[in-house]
Formats: sequence, structure tokens, C-alpha cells
Amino acid sequence: MKRLSVILGLVAGIVATSCTPKTNSQTDGEPMTHLLLATAWFQQSAEMRACYYQSYMLAKMALKENLQNYKGAKPAAVVLDIDETVLDNSPFEAKLMADRQNYSDSAWMAWSAREEALALPGAAEFIAYARELGVDVFFISNRVLDERERTLKNLATAGMAVDSAHLLLYDLSKGTSCKDERRDLVSETHEIILFIGDNLGDYTSLFDRRDSSLALHLADSLHEDFGRKFIILPNPMYGEWENAIYGHNHKLPMTEKNRTMLELLRK
Repeated sequence: MKRLSVILGLVAGIVATSCTPKTNSQTDGEPMTHLLLATAWFQQSAEMRACYYQSYMLAKMALKENLQNYKGAKPAAVVLDIDETVLDNSPFEAKLMADRQNYSDSAWMAWSAREEALALPGAAEFIAYARELGVDVFFISNRVLDERERTLKNLATAGMAVDSAHLLLYDLSKGTSCKDERRDLVSETHEIILFIGDNLGDYTSLFDRRDSSLALHLADSLHEDFGRKFIILPNPMYGEWENAIYGHNHKLPMTEKNRTMLELLRK
């Protein structure tokens, strides 16, 4: 893992793009400094680790309470995302920036094939705790089906082993990365009593393809669910929040993306 001073030394002329969204962002020679700072924070700040430990501690409390209150007949389950929820892919972002490359599907697949993503703070302990309570653990991720074996191996190496039946990945033939269908599949046999993820779309598809309102009002309307039904984890590097700011137009030059982002900020 690079030292912060080394990462910050890459600012001049550095270019990169986000991790999971399957697009190739155009930098137009403009430094993507907001991603640089976000990745540095994710890797090098004690605050990031504290946020994850705090979130997973809250997840334990919510899971225990929800299980105590659950009176249904189906087995109880918790559903987690994978990337930036239980596995840390920030070295992928750092490598893109160090090599001055844009995101590409091939670059991502090369990274995931290494099976080197580390467990995020508190994740393995939470999963062990859930299983001790008798709660089934499912992973619903937008990694694609071709990544199944490598993902199973990486999760096992990171101390979060799971069988294939509990890993639901993105089937490209479906034409959409929306997780509703996979959540419904789990709900056929289980009662999902808690969701955990770094994107609000990991909880409900209401947050997918956000419009110009950026779904801020929707988050406000569901505020009582956070910390109870859904645990959100910090990911400033990429996500649907960023896509919405750009109007889902990933072909915008980086100068335009930066301008759009700045215009939205309260001053």
C-alpha cells in the first residue's frame, strides 16, 4: 500500500477513473484530483478505518435487535455488497492513477483475477458474528458471472468464505445491473433482516439511475431505515452518486466533469 506522500506526488498530470462502473471515463488531460484525494483518504486515513469499524459495530447491534424482533418462519438473512463493502479495491484505483490510465473492463478483470483484495475493517468479524447468531450471509454484487471463482477464492483468502449458492453476481444477459431480482431471489427462501453496502442501490433500486435531484430527498425520506435496516459504508471513490452528478454521461471531458461538480457545491 503506497504511503500518502507518494500518492500525493502523483497529482501533477495524473489521470484515472472509477472502479466498478463499466465505463471508460474521458480525462481530456485534466487531473482527476478528486479521485486521488478520495483514494488517499480511503487507504491512508485512520478515520476511514474508524468509520468501517463503527459501521460494522452498528451492524452487529442492528442485526441482533432485528433478529430478536423477527417472528417469521423463513430463515433470517443478511445481504452484503462486496466491493468497498467487504473487499478493498483501492489499490486498483491507485494503480490506474500511477499508470495514468483510464478505467477499462480489461484492467478491472486483470485486478480481480489477482484475488488480492483485502478485507475491510470489521467485515470478517461481522460475518462471523452473523453466522454465530444463525443468520445466513448472502453477497449480492455487480461483479459479473465470469468472476465467480476468483471472487469465491478472494473472499475465502480474506477470511469470509462463502459457497457459490450464497454469491449472486451480475448476469450481463439480463441487461441491467439492478439488484432487485437477486434480492427477490433471496427473499423467496429467507427473510432479509439487514442490508449492508457502500451504495444506496445496495438497499433499494429507488437509488439507481438518479435524476438531477441526486436522490437527496429520497435519502431524507428513508432516514429511519439507516442504522436499522441498512448500514451504509463510506466510499468517496466512485458510485451512483458521482454518475448522477454527471447526468450519467461518462463521455464528458474531465474539465466539464470538474466544472459540473464545482457548480453543485454550496459556497
